[in-house]
Amino acid sequence: MSDEKLCHRMIRFPTLAGSIAEVGVVYEDTLPSGSSLGTVVTIHGAPGTHKDFKFIKEKLTKMGIRMIGINFPGFNYTPVYQNQNYGNVERQIFVNAFLDSLDLPGKMVLLGHSRGNENALMTAAERHAHGLVMISPIGFRRHKGIAQKSSMEQIEMVYNELPKDEADEMIFTVYKRFGFKVNNPEECISALRTMNRCSMEKQIEFVEKLNQNPTKVLFLFGGNDHLMEYEILFEAKEKYKGLKHFGASVFVKNDDHFQNKSRADLIAEFIRTILEQEKKLINKL
Repeated sequence: MSDEKLCHRMIRFPTLAGSIAEVGVVYEDTLPSGSSLGTVVTIHGAPGTHKDFKFIKEKLTKMGIRMIGINFPGFNYTPVYQNQNYGNVERQIFVNAFLDSLDLPGKMVLLGHSRGNENALMTAAERHAHGLVMISPIGFRRHKGIAQKSSMEQIEMVYNELPKDEADEMIFTVYKRFGFKVNNPEECISALRTMNRCSMEKQIEFVEKLNQNPTKVLFLFGGNDHLMEYEILFEAKEKYKGLKHFGASVFVKNDDHFQNKSRADLIAEFIRTILEQEKKLINKL
């Protein structure tokens, strides 16, 4: 897209394999000079990229709010590094190294979509973020998208055993057959490995940390999500004790998994409200 403001930054961080990774992160920064209101940091799903938030970006840009879109290694922009681990511990080491290198001033709002919500939650809890927006989060137990986790793990195992060319053809075919918008086999296997390593109930530890902070939270989910059962998300939102006082939960019965597009106005308005004002928000449920 011609209006993308892509940047490149080298970061170094320790890996779980015991080595030091040096990675050239490709990310979007809509306002490198900064914003007096604050900064929104986006965490995409799997598959996903910074482009998943383009409709929200358009709204925030008009509001004068800075948005930084992280691209995880292996997802089209930032390259994979040697012995990469796709679990949340190393993903979080990567996120922290990147954010530390930016040294962002002022208020920070984390904005996650789907699988990215796990790391958005972790980042918000650890950094005492001003706000956290969770779009179609994945809950604390298995949902439709990973109901057959053993099958997904078997696909990863087969991929690892096959010759590279055959493995790439296989994984790309699988993802295309399931209707995912993917560009290459590397993106597919990165997505699969990331989904196979969801934290699920281990997220609760970070929810409890978040509950100790006055972070404003928007918990947004739909009733027509082909990947997530809304019953699981109704259960999950009850763990966020601050919603009644510091945020809002919004359930839209007819919405699908992609509220990052259909509810861009709502999300942008929520972010502007919490950055401009300190008043409490009314719970929507």
